[in-house]
Amino acid sequence: MKIIVPSVEEIVEINKRLGCNVMNKGMFEFLITKIESTYENKEHIEIIGTIAKIAAIFWMDIIQFHPFVDGNKRTATEAMLLFLKKNNYILETPLVGKVYISLKIANNDIKYDKLLKWLYQRIREKK
Repeated sequence: MKIIVPSVEEIVEINKRLGCNVMNKGMFEFLITKIESTYENKEHIEIIGTIAKIAAIFWMDIIQFHPFVDGNKRTATEAMLLFLKKNNYILETPLVGKVYISLKIANNDIKYDKLLKWLYQRIREKK
């Protein structure tokens, strides 16, 4: 299975639809490189684990690196959901759960490993 990663332009477009502006577009080149390194050139990929890792990177890094003037949590959540959708996966959690985790990430109350486990338990292949 080929993993599909949203482009920088798609992520910026999410933020623009939220009525916000890019503050640090260069951060996205780093983000995409970081994501690609999680799955490129690996022979035996455990797909759901890789999907969860990439989703966690999108969600956590956009929130914590704060590349937009405003809307970082919303953009991060939508970018992560777009990534899942492009790869035929969904996150089975209500909106309130997504908001809660976004706030936990923003306040440094959840670390990457715990976020990864949380995502892994809730990511499902779309039927």
